[in-house]
Amino acid sequence: MDHDRGVPLLAVTPDDVPFLWEMLVEAAFPPGTERPPDPLADDHVARYLDGWGRPGDVGLVAWEDGRPVGAAWTRLLPPERPGYGFVDGDTPELSVAVADGARGRGLGRALVVGALDLAAAHGHGQVSLSVAMANDVAVGLYRSLGFADVAPDGTSMTMLAPSAPAPPSTASEIGAARLVSPDDGPAVARLRRVMFGDLGAPLADGWIAPLVSLWPDEQAAGHWTGALVPGPDGRPVASALAVLYSSPPGPGRTHGQVAHVGSVATEPAWRLRGAARAAVATLLDHLDALGIESSTLSASPDGAGLYRSLGFRPGDNVAMRRSHP
Repeated sequence: MDHDRGVPLLAVTPDDVPFLWEMLVEAAFPPGTERPPDPLADDHVARYLDGWGRPGDVGLVAWEDGRPVGAAWTRLLPPERPGYGFVDGDTPELSVAVADGARGRGLGRALVVGALDLAAAHGHGQVSLSVAMANDVAVGLYRSLGFADVAPDGTSMTMLAPSAPAPPSTASEIGAARLVSPDDGPAVARLRRVMFGDLGAPLADGWIAPLVSLWPDEQAAGHWTGALVPGPDGRPVASALAVLYSSPPGPGRTHGQVAHVGSVATEPAWRLRGAARAAVATLLDHLDALGIESSTLSASPDGAGLYRSLGFRPGDNVAMRRSHP
């Protein structure tokens, strides 16, 4: 089931930690299981959150009507104090839960996908988790998102998945490009990391949480927009973004409504399939519909041909510009 794409996913802040503890109890003791009087007294449970804020602690909170309704987070646990789904010290382990009253609408899937995107944005190639084997719904969800069984442990199973979208098979095709939505911040962050890597930029991660947290409001306000191209599993494999702003009127921009196009990126396994072109073309159509008068971008030598074919012309230095109808 697809969730309501209007539900924003924000990066975890220190203020969210009490809610994470609530969600940890839900994750460790889901409905239908026996819950001890003090569920957090178990150190094996508490280690998923105690001392939150150390390197490698990242997560998302789903918000609806001004209140948190679910969370997903990953943590690197050391071999001497492993989690239930421990694989190795370099693989973050995922915890996820949705609050009572918000279940059954796809928020769990959105949070798991967002957590995978966030892990990829932080440079982790895979994510692990532990799930009760009797929880058929959860196991089916994880398998649909690329998690594979690693090892049973009594009544639980450790599962492992790559953080990036599945690579194409022989028959795989990209989906139709779509416009961005409030919950796309983690996917945008993942694809921006791909772009920065292609540019040879330092891959520090201090920008990731601010991007994810700013994304819903900036996108809703019309300051940021873009297009994403999904792969067969629905996860975006290509992006094109734009920052919209007012500029003093001048030649070609009578009303001063302009945009700067950037973050054009494609997952390496999905290149040479037209994904970048589909994302940029859909974004430009959207900018035309908004009445944007001109757009600029900075093109790499490899991308210049694509942008020329879509109406951009060389400007000063490496900048290119496309006038909109």
